[in-house]
Amino acid sequence: MSLIDWDVLISLRADIGEEDFADVVFVFVAEMGEKLAALSRTPGSARADDFHFLRGSAANLGFTAMVSACNAAEAACRSGEEPDLDAVEQAFEAALAEARPHLPELDAA
Repeated sequence: MSLIDWDVLISLRADIGEEDFADVVFVFVAEMGEKLAALSRTPGSARADDFHFLRGSAANLGFTAMVSACNAAEAACRSGEEPDLDAVEQAFEAALAEARPHLPELDAA
C-alpha cells in the first residue's frame, strides 16, 4: 500500500509547472520538517493547530499516511489526550522515503 496519493502529487506538478513544483516541494517539506523538529523538542506544547497545519501540507503533497496520522493527532489534542507525535513523524519519514526515488526535488529539502 502506498503512503502517497501519486495522483495528487502528479496533479500538483502539472498545475504549477516543473520549475515551481521543485520550489513548492522544497518549501512544504522544509516547513513540515521544521514543525516536526519543534514539536519533538517540546512535545507537551503540541496543539491541534500544529497538526492541522501539518495535515494541510501533507494533503497538498498527497502524503496520505501522514494526513491520517495528523487527523488522529489533531483529534487527540482536541479531546485532551496526548497526540501520537511518533506516528506523525514516522508517516512523514516513510512518505519521504517512498517519494525520494521519484522526486529528486526532495534531495534539496
